[in-house]
Amino acid sequence: MKAKFEEIVNVAKIGTIDAGSDLKQVIAMAKKELKKLANSDAKRVEVMMIDNQFDFISPQGALPVDGAVADTERLCRFIYKFMYKIYRIHYTMDWHGNSHIFFPNAWIYGKDFTDENGKHKKGEHVLPGVTVITSKGIKEGKFKSVLRNPEKALTYVMNVEAGGEELRIWPYHCKANSRGAKLEGELGKVVKYHEIVRNCKAKAYYKGQDEYSEQYGAIEAEYAPDTEIRLDILKIFEDPKLVKIYLVGQAKSHCFLRTLQQIVKYFADRPDILRKIVVLEDCTSCIGGFEQKTAEEMEKIKAMGIRFVKSTEVTDLYAA
Repeated sequence: MKAKFEEIVNVAKIGTIDAGSDLKQVIAMAKKELKKLANSDAKRVEVMMIDNQFDFISPQGALPVDGAVADTERLCRFIYKFMYKIYRIHYTMDWHGNSHIFFPNAWIYGKDFTDENGKHKKGEHVLPGVTVITSKGIKEGKFKSVLRNPEKALTYVMNVEAGGEELRIWPYHCKANSRGAKLEGELGKVVKYHEIVRNCKAKAYYKGQDEYSEQYGAIEAEYAPDTEIRLDILKIFEDPKLVKIYLVGQAKSHCFLRTLQQIVKYFADRPDILRKIVVLEDCTSCIGGFEQKTAEEMEKIKAMGIRFVKSTEVTDLYAA
Protein backbone atom coordinates (compact mmCIF):
# COMPACT_ATOMS: atom_id res chain seq x y z
CA MET A 1 0.00 0.00 0.00
CA LYS A 2 1.03 3.60 -0.50
CA ALA A 3 0.18 4.70 3.04
CA LYS A 4 2.37 3.61 5.92
CA PHE A 5 0.75 2.23 9.06
CA GLU A 6 1.69 5.38 11.01
CA GLU A 7 -0.12 7.54 8.45
CA ILE A 8 -3.35 5.69 9.15
CA VAL A 9 -3.06 4.93 12.86
CA ASN A 10 -1.76 7.30 15.51
CA VAL A 11 -0.71 4.81 18.18
CA ALA A 12 -0.44 7.54 20.81
CA LYS A 13 -4.12 8.35 20.36
CA ILE A 14 -5.50 4.81 20.78
CA GLY A 15 -8.06 4.89 23.56
CA THR A 16 -8.12 8.69 23.82
CA ILE A 17 -10.95 11.11 23.18
CA ASP A 18 -9.10 12.38 20.09
CA ALA A 19 -8.83 8.91 18.54
CA GLY A 20 -10.15 8.90 14.99
CA SER A 21 -10.33 12.70 14.74
CA ASP A 22 -8.54 12.68 11.37
CA LEU A 23 -10.87 10.14 9.78
CA LYS A 24 -11.60 12.39 6.78
CA GLN A 25 -7.91 12.61 5.87
CA VAL A 26 -7.53 8.84 6.20
CA ILE A 27 -10.55 8.27 3.93
CA ALA A 28 -8.95 10.57 1.33
CA MET A 29 -5.75 8.48 1.46
CA ALA A 30 -7.68 5.24 1.12
CA LYS A 31 -9.41 6.49 -2.01
CA LYS A 32 -6.00 6.92 -3.65
CA GLU A 33 -4.91 3.37 -2.89
CA LEU A 34 -4.91 0.49 -5.34
CA LYS A 35 -8.26 -1.30 -5.01
CA LYS A 36 -8.54 -5.06 -4.78
CA LEU A 37 -12.22 -6.00 -4.72
CA ALA A 38 -13.12 -8.46 -1.99
CA ASN A 39 -15.69 -10.14 -4.23
CA SER A 40 -12.82 -11.47 -6.33
CA ASP A 41 -11.59 -13.62 -3.40
CA ALA A 42 -12.13 -17.28 -4.22
CA LYS A 43 -11.46 -18.16 -0.59
CA ARG A 44 -12.52 -15.86 2.21
CA VAL A 45 -10.70 -14.88 5.38
CA GLU A 46 -12.66 -12.69 7.74
CA VAL A 47 -12.23 -10.92 11.07
CA MET A 48 -14.83 -10.73 13.83
CA MET A 49 -14.29 -8.15 16.56
CA ILE A 50 -16.27 -8.45 19.81
CA ASP A 51 -17.13 -5.16 21.52
CA ASN A 52 -14.01 -3.17 20.59
CA GLN A 53 -15.65 -0.04 21.95
CA PHE A 54 -14.39 3.11 23.64
CA ASP A 55 -15.83 2.25 27.06
CA PHE A 56 -13.86 -1.01 27.18
CA ILE A 57 -10.65 0.11 25.46
CA SER A 58 -10.04 3.64 26.71
CA PRO A 59 -8.60 4.24 30.19
CA GLN A 60 -11.17 7.06 30.23
CA GLY A 61 -13.99 4.68 29.36
CA ALA A 62 -16.71 3.57 31.74
CA LEU A 63 -15.44 -0.01 32.06
CA PRO A 64 -11.80 -0.06 30.85
CA VAL A 65 -10.00 -3.36 30.41
CA ASP A 66 -6.34 -3.39 31.41
CA GLY A 67 -4.28 -4.19 28.33
CA ALA A 68 -6.96 -3.21 25.83
CA VAL A 69 -5.01 -0.27 24.38
CA ALA A 70 -2.03 -2.50 23.52
CA ASP A 71 -4.46 -5.16 22.20
CA THR A 72 -5.98 -2.56 19.90
CA GLU A 73 -2.61 -1.49 18.51
CA ARG A 74 -1.79 -5.12 17.67
CA LEU A 75 -5.21 -5.56 16.05
CA CYS A 76 -4.75 -2.42 13.95
CA ARG A 77 -1.35 -3.68 12.78
CA PHE A 78 -2.82 -7.08 11.95
CA ILE A 79 -5.56 -5.58 9.78
CA TYR A 80 -3.07 -3.26 8.08
CA LYS A 81 -0.66 -6.12 7.39
CA PHE A 82 -3.34 -8.25 5.76
CA MET A 83 -5.44 -5.41 4.33
CA TYR A 84 -5.69 -6.97 0.87
CA LYS A 85 -6.34 -10.51 2.10
CA ILE A 86 -9.13 -9.93 4.64
CA TYR A 87 -12.49 -10.29 2.92
CA ARG A 88 -14.77 -8.65 5.48
CA ILE A 89 -14.62 -7.26 9.01
CA HIS A 90 -17.53 -7.91 11.37
CA TYR A 91 -17.95 -6.28 14.75
CA THR A 92 -20.41 -6.61 17.62
CA MET A 93 -21.52 -3.64 19.71
CA ASP A 94 -22.74 -3.59 23.30
CA TRP A 95 -25.69 -1.21 22.94
CA HIS A 96 -27.68 -0.39 26.08
CA GLY A 97 -30.59 1.82 27.02
CA ASN A 98 -30.67 3.99 30.13
CA SER A 99 -32.10 1.25 32.33
CA HIS A 100 -30.93 -2.36 32.43
CA ILE A 101 -31.02 -5.20 34.89
CA PHE A 102 -27.22 -4.98 35.26
CA PHE A 103 -27.11 -1.19 35.87
CA PRO A 104 -27.19 0.34 39.38
CA ASN A 105 -30.45 2.18 38.71
CA ALA A 106 -32.28 -1.15 38.35
CA TRP A 107 -31.78 -2.06 42.02
CA ILE A 108 -31.94 -0.48 45.47
CA TYR A 109 -31.11 -1.82 48.92
CA GLY A 110 -34.30 -3.10 50.52
CA LYS A 111 -33.01 -2.56 54.06
CA ASP A 112 -30.02 -1.30 56.01
CA PHE A 113 -27.18 -3.81 56.26
CA THR A 114 -23.40 -4.10 56.25
CA ASP A 115 -21.25 -6.49 54.26
CA GLU A 116 -17.68 -6.72 52.93
CA ASN A 117 -18.41 -3.74 50.66
CA GLY A 118 -19.44 -1.43 53.51
CA LYS A 119 -22.66 -0.05 54.99
CA HIS A 120 -25.75 0.09 52.78
CA LYS A 121 -28.84 2.17 53.43
CA LYS A 122 -32.37 1.24 52.50
CA GLY A 123 -33.49 3.00 49.32
CA GLU A 124 -30.01 3.72 47.96
CA HIS A 125 -29.01 2.34 44.57
CA VAL A 126 -26.62 -0.60 44.73
CA LEU A 127 -22.91 -0.22 44.11
CA PRO A 128 -21.57 -1.13 40.65
CA GLY A 129 -18.61 -3.45 40.18
CA VAL A 130 -18.85 -5.21 43.53
CA THR A 131 -22.56 -5.99 43.87
CA VAL A 132 -23.86 -9.41 42.90
CA ILE A 133 -27.64 -9.70 43.01
CA THR A 134 -28.80 -13.09 44.31
CA SER A 135 -32.26 -14.60 44.55
CA LYS A 136 -31.55 -15.24 48.23
CA GLY A 137 -30.70 -11.57 48.74
CA ILE A 138 -33.91 -10.53 47.01
CA LYS A 139 -36.03 -12.87 49.12
CA GLU A 140 -34.28 -11.69 52.30
CA GLY A 141 -35.10 -8.10 51.40
CA LYS A 142 -31.50 -6.96 50.82
CA PHE A 143 -32.08 -6.12 47.17
CA LYS A 144 -35.18 -4.73 45.52
CA SER A 145 -35.73 -4.33 41.81
CA VAL A 146 -37.06 -0.95 40.70
CA LEU A 147 -37.60 -2.06 37.11
CA ARG A 148 -41.19 -2.01 35.87
CA ASN A 149 -41.58 -5.76 36.42
CA PRO A 150 -39.76 -6.90 39.61
CA GLU A 151 -41.08 -10.45 39.22
CA LYS A 152 -39.47 -10.70 35.80
CA ALA A 153 -36.20 -9.49 37.30
CA LEU A 154 -36.38 -12.17 40.02
CA THR A 155 -37.13 -14.83 37.40
CA TYR A 156 -34.05 -13.76 35.50
CA VAL A 157 -31.81 -13.98 38.57
CA MET A 158 -33.12 -17.42 39.48
CA ASN A 159 -32.53 -18.73 35.97
CA VAL A 160 -28.95 -17.48 35.62
CA GLU A 161 -28.17 -18.96 39.04
CA ALA A 162 -29.60 -22.28 37.91
CA GLY A 163 -27.08 -22.16 35.07
CA GLY A 164 -24.19 -21.56 37.44
CA GLU A 165 -23.86 -17.86 36.65
CA GLU A 166 -24.56 -14.62 38.54
CA LEU A 167 -26.02 -11.17 38.02
CA ARG A 168 -23.23 -8.67 38.61
CA ILE A 169 -23.98 -4.96 38.61
CA TRP A 170 -21.73 -3.04 36.22
CA PRO A 171 -21.00 0.68 35.88
CA TYR A 172 -23.11 2.45 33.26
CA HIS A 173 -21.43 1.69 29.94
CA CYS A 174 -21.99 1.54 26.17
CA LYS A 175 -25.18 3.57 26.26
CA ALA A 176 -26.71 3.71 22.79
CA ASN A 177 -25.25 6.46 20.58
CA SER A 178 -22.83 7.65 23.27
CA ARG A 179 -19.09 8.11 22.80
CA GLY A 180 -18.53 5.06 25.00
CA ALA A 181 -20.55 2.84 22.68
CA LYS A 182 -18.64 3.80 19.55
CA LEU A 183 -15.95 1.67 17.94
CA GLU A 184 -12.54 2.81 19.22
CA GLY A 185 -11.49 5.67 16.96
CA GLU A 186 -8.07 4.59 15.66
CA LEU A 187 -9.34 1.07 15.04
CA GLY A 188 -12.32 2.59 13.29
CA LYS A 189 -9.98 4.28 10.81
CA VAL A 190 -8.32 0.99 9.88
CA VAL A 191 -11.73 -0.63 9.44
CA LYS A 192 -12.85 2.23 7.18
CA TYR A 193 -9.60 1.99 5.19
CA HIS A 194 -10.26 -1.70 4.62
CA GLU A 195 -13.82 -0.98 3.48
CA ILE A 196 -12.56 1.39 0.82
CA VAL A 197 -9.58 -0.52 -0.59
CA ARG A 198 -11.52 -3.80 -0.64
CA ASN A 199 -14.93 -2.33 -1.50
CA CYS A 200 -16.46 -4.47 1.24
CA LYS A 201 -18.45 -2.76 3.96
CA ALA A 202 -17.89 -3.88 7.54
CA LYS A 203 -20.96 -5.24 9.31
CA ALA A 204 -22.07 -4.27 12.81
CA TYR A 205 -24.23 -6.41 15.11
CA TYR A 206 -25.89 -4.80 18.12
CA LYS A 207 -26.51 -6.65 21.36
CA GLY A 208 -27.57 -6.08 24.96
CA GLN A 209 -30.79 -4.20 24.31
CA ASP A 210 -33.13 -6.38 26.41
CA GLU A 211 -33.76 -4.50 29.66
CA TYR A 212 -34.32 -7.73 31.59
CA SER A 213 -31.32 -9.74 30.47
CA GLU A 214 -27.56 -9.59 30.31
CA GLN A 215 -26.04 -10.46 26.95
CA TYR A 216 -22.34 -11.04 27.13
CA GLY A 217 -22.18 -13.33 24.11
CA ALA A 218 -23.08 -12.15 20.62
CA ILE A 219 -25.23 -15.18 19.81
CA GLU A 220 -27.83 -15.09 22.57
CA ALA A 221 -28.74 -13.48 25.89
CA GLU A 222 -27.94 -15.13 29.22
CA TYR A 223 -31.62 -15.84 29.83
CA ALA A 224 -34.29 -14.38 27.58
CA PRO A 225 -36.82 -16.97 26.39
CA ASP A 226 -38.43 -14.47 24.01
CA THR A 227 -35.15 -13.57 22.28
CA GLU A 228 -34.05 -15.47 19.19
CA ILE A 229 -30.57 -16.87 18.59
CA ARG A 230 -28.56 -14.66 16.22
CA LEU A 231 -28.57 -16.91 13.19
CA ASP A 232 -27.31 -14.03 11.05
CA ILE A 233 -23.99 -14.18 12.93
CA LEU A 234 -23.81 -17.96 12.94
CA LYS A 235 -24.32 -18.06 9.17
CA ILE A 236 -21.02 -16.23 8.73
CA PHE A 237 -19.23 -19.36 9.96
CA GLU A 238 -21.22 -21.62 7.63
CA ASP A 239 -20.26 -19.79 4.43
CA PRO A 240 -18.66 -22.49 2.21
CA LYS A 241 -16.19 -19.90 0.84
CA LEU A 242 -14.92 -19.09 4.35
CA VAL A 243 -11.58 -20.75 5.12
CA LYS A 244 -10.56 -18.80 8.26
CA ILE A 245 -12.19 -16.35 10.64
CA TYR A 246 -10.07 -14.52 13.19
CA LEU A 247 -11.76 -13.59 16.47
CA VAL A 248 -10.67 -10.75 18.75
CA GLY A 249 -12.35 -8.55 21.32
CA GLN A 250 -13.00 -7.29 24.83
CA ALA A 251 -13.24 -8.38 27.45
CA LYS A 252 -11.62 -11.79 27.25
CA SER A 253 -13.23 -12.76 30.56
CA HIS A 254 -16.77 -11.79 29.62
CA CYS A 255 -18.21 -10.85 26.21
CA PHE A 256 -15.38 -12.39 24.21
CA LEU A 257 -15.34 -15.61 26.23
CA ARG A 258 -19.11 -16.00 26.19
CA THR A 259 -19.26 -15.44 22.43
CA LEU A 260 -16.67 -18.16 21.91
CA GLN A 261 -18.54 -20.51 24.23
CA GLN A 262 -21.80 -19.94 22.37
CA ILE A 263 -20.21 -20.50 18.95
CA VAL A 264 -18.50 -23.69 20.12
CA LYS A 265 -21.74 -24.96 21.65
CA TYR A 266 -23.70 -24.30 18.48
CA PHE A 267 -21.11 -25.95 16.21
CA ALA A 268 -20.05 -28.71 18.63
CA ASP A 269 -20.83 -31.38 16.04
CA ARG A 270 -19.23 -29.43 13.18
CA PRO A 271 -15.44 -29.83 13.49
CA ASP A 272 -15.13 -28.59 9.92
CA ILE A 273 -16.40 -25.19 11.08
CA LEU A 274 -14.51 -25.12 14.37
CA ARG A 275 -11.26 -25.64 12.45
CA LYS A 276 -11.90 -22.36 10.63
CA ILE A 277 -11.85 -20.32 13.86
CA VAL A 278 -8.62 -18.70 15.03
CA VAL A 279 -8.35 -16.61 18.22
CA LEU A 280 -5.79 -13.80 18.20
CA GLU A 281 -4.84 -14.24 21.84
CA ASP A 282 -2.72 -11.10 22.04
CA CYS A 283 -5.65 -8.91 20.98
CA THR A 284 -7.89 -9.57 23.98
CA SER A 285 -7.55 -9.04 27.75
CA CYS A 286 -9.40 -9.93 30.96
CA ILE A 287 -11.19 -7.79 33.48
CA GLY A 288 -9.09 -8.02 36.64
CA GLY A 289 -9.95 -10.84 39.00
CA PHE A 290 -11.30 -13.18 36.35
CA GLU A 291 -8.01 -14.38 34.87
CA GLN A 292 -7.89 -17.90 36.29
CA LYS A 293 -11.48 -18.79 35.52
CA THR A 294 -11.07 -17.40 32.01
CA ALA A 295 -7.90 -19.44 31.42
CA GLU A 296 -9.71 -22.61 32.50
CA GLU A 297 -12.62 -21.94 30.14
CA MET A 298 -10.27 -21.11 27.26
CA GLU A 299 -8.56 -24.48 27.68
CA LYS A 300 -11.93 -26.19 27.17
CA ILE A 301 -12.44 -24.18 24.00
CA LYS A 302 -8.99 -25.13 22.71
CA ALA A 303 -9.87 -28.78 23.31
CA MET A 304 -12.76 -28.37 20.87
CA GLY A 305 -10.33 -27.58 18.05
CA ILE A 306 -10.20 -23.78 18.15
CA ARG A 307 -6.70 -22.47 17.39
CA PHE A 308 -5.07 -19.74 19.50
CA VAL A 309 -2.23 -17.72 17.96
CA LYS A 310 -0.49 -14.40 18.43
CA SER A 311 -1.29 -11.80 15.79
CA THR A 312 2.41 -10.98 15.46
CA GLU A 313 3.23 -14.57 14.51
CA VAL A 314 0.72 -14.96 11.68
CA THR A 315 2.49 -15.05 8.33
CA ASP A 316 0.01 -16.99 6.21
CA LEU A 317 -3.55 -15.74 6.81
CA TYR A 318 -5.07 -18.81 5.18
CA ALA A 319 -3.05 -21.42 7.06
CA ALA A 320 -2.82 -20.09 10.65
